[in-house]
Amino acid sequence: MLLSFTGDLDRNFVSSSRINRTCWKIEPRVTRLRDRAPSYYTQCAIRAAKKRFIRRPGFSPAMKLILDEGAREGAIRVDLAWELFFESKSGFPEGHGARLIPFTGWLWDELGKKAGYLNRNSVKELTLAIPSLGQVAVDFLLRILSFWADEVYVKKGGAVSGNLWRKPVVNVFDDKALDGSERSLVRKDDQGYRRFFMPLLGPSRAFFSVELISNGESAARYHSHSEVDEYYLILDGSGTLRYNDKDLEVKRGDLIAKPTGPDATSQLIADHGEPLRILDMEIWHDRPYNSKDLILNPDFNEIIMRGPGWGGLFPREAIASSEDFRKHYDEGYRRTKDGGWIPSKARGHKKIREKI
Repeated sequence: MLLSFTGDLDRNFVSSSRINRTCWKIEPRVTRLRDRAPSYYTQCAIRAAKKRFIRRPGFSPAMKLILDEGAREGAIRVDLAWELFFESKSGFPEGHGARLIPFTGWLWDELGKKAGYLNRNSVKELTLAIPSLGQVAVDFLLRILSFWADEVYVKKGGAVSGNLWRKPVVNVFDDKALDGSERSLVRKDDQGYRRFFMPLLGPSRAFFSVELISNGESAARYHSHSEVDEYYLILDGSGTLRYNDKDLEVKRGDLIAKPTGPDATSQLIADHGEPLRILDMEIWHDRPYNSKDLILNPDFNEIIMRGPGWGGLFPREAIASSEDFRKHYDEGYRRTKDGGWIPSKARGHKKIREKI
C-alpha cells in the first residue's frame, strides 16, 4: 500500500493523522508505518506541530497587551469602566477584594472576546485605555492581564515600558515581599491579620485568603453557608475547630472540609496559646458575591440573607416545618415572626385555616 499526502487539511486543526501524512511526504521512500522506528515518527510529528500548530498566529501566545493612558479609539475602555465600578477616576478600593470582583469579571469577559491562547480571532496587539492610575492600581491590572498574554506593557506620554508580565503566584507564608496590589488587599485589626487573594488570582468561583488569628480570637462566627463550599488549611499553629457542636483539635497540615448540602456549622478558634494561621478557601456556585446565600449563625440565633436582591435577617426559630406548608397550602393564614401563624383570608382561597 502506497501512502502520500499532497492536499491541505483544515488550517485550524492539526490531527495526529495529518502529522503522520506530513511525515510520509517528507520521506517519500517510507511507504508503511512499520518501515521506520517510532522515534522517527515522534521527531517528525514534533517538527510538523511546530510548523503548523504552535507558530500559527491564532494559537500563538505572543500577543501583546498594552495599558495606554492616551488611547481611546479601538481600545478596551477600562477608563470608563473604572469610574463606573469604583465611582472614582483613579482611586483604588483597598482592604477586601469584594469591590474589585465585579470590575475584574467585566474586564475578564472583554479580554475573552479578543484574546486567549486558543482564540483564533485574537490579534497580535490589543490596547486598553486606562485613566491616570497610581502604581497599586497598575500592579493590579498587570496581574489580571498577565493571565491573557505573555507580553504586557504600559504606555505613558508616548513612552512604552519593557515587558511587565507578572507571574500568577502568591505566597501564603510571606507577608513582607508583597507588590502594591497585594498590600492593598491586606486587612489588620486587633483580632488578627488577613490577606485577600481574589481577584488577584482571577475572577473565578473561588475566593481565597490567608488569616493570622490572634490567640483567643476566631476566624469568623460559628456559621454555615447554603451556597458556598468552604475549606480551611491549617498553615501554622494549632487550635480548636467547632464543627456541628463538636470540639476538635486541629494542627498544621490539617485540611478541613465544609461542603454545601448538610449546612454544617464550623468555627476555628486560636485557643492553644499561640496564633493560628489558616488558608480559607471558598468555592461559590457563581462568581463570589454573585450568589444568594443563607448564612446561619447559631450562637446569635439568626439567619442572614446575602446576595443580589437580598439583604436581611430573621431569627432561627422562624423556621417552621415545610410539612405544615404542604398540609395547609389551600387554606388562608399568615405566618408570624416566631414561626407560628394566625387565620387570615387570602385572595383566591375560600377556605380559612382554623385553629385547633
